[in-house]
Amino acid sequence: MRKTQGKLVLILCCLLLSGFFSGRAAADETQAVRKFPGIHGSGTTFRGPMEGPGSSDCWDDDEDDDDDDGPNSHSYERGWRYSPAGWWYQYGDGTWPSDGWKYLDGRWYRFDQGGHLLLGWYIDPRGDRYYLNPVDDGTFGSMRIGWQIIDGKAYYFNTMSDGLLGKLLVSVVTPDGYSVGADGVLKQ
Repeated sequence: MRKTQGKLVLILCCLLLSGFFSGRAAADETQAVRKFPGIHGSGTTFRGPMEGPGSSDCWDDDEDDDDDDGPNSHSYERGWRYSPAGWWYQYGDGTWPSDGWKYLDGRWYRFDQGGHLLLGWYIDPRGDRYYLNPVDDGTFGSMRIGWQIIDGKAYYFNTMSDGLLGKLLVSVVTPDGYSVGADGVLKQ
C-alpha cells in the first residue's frame, strides 16, 4: 500500500512539472494545423499596420523566433491548432503567444495567460473595450475595426493605427460624423 502511494505521488509530481494541469496549450503533432483559426480555417492575409514579417507583437522580444537551435531542437508546423480549451497558435519552435496581443498574418489577436484565443468582448486593464470576432467567417478571433453590428446594435471601433486600434469609441462623434453613446452604441 505504501509503495503504491509513493508511486502515485511520483506520477502526480511528474504531471504537475510537465504542465499537465497548467491549462496551457501543448504541442501536439497530431492536431490539424490551419493558417487561420476556426473550423473553416480560411481567410485572406492582409497588409496591416506594421511592416515586416507576418508575425510580430507589441513587445520587442524573440519569443517568436523560428530559428533552428541545434541538433536536439524539434521543429513544429507553425500555425493554428485547436484543443478542448480553445484555439491557440504554435510557433515552429513549439512555443505559443500568451497573455497579450499578437499580430499574425495581417490580423490582431488577443491571447489569455494559457495561450488560448479570446473571443467576443475584451476589456483591457485600462478599461478600453475591444471586440474579437466570435463568428467563423474567415476572420474568426481577429480584432474588429470600423462599424460592426453586434447583437443588433451598431458600434464603432477605432480604425487608426495610433496605439488604440480596435478600441470601442464611446461618447464621441465618429470620424464619419455619427454620434455614439457612453455604451458605444450608435445614437438614433
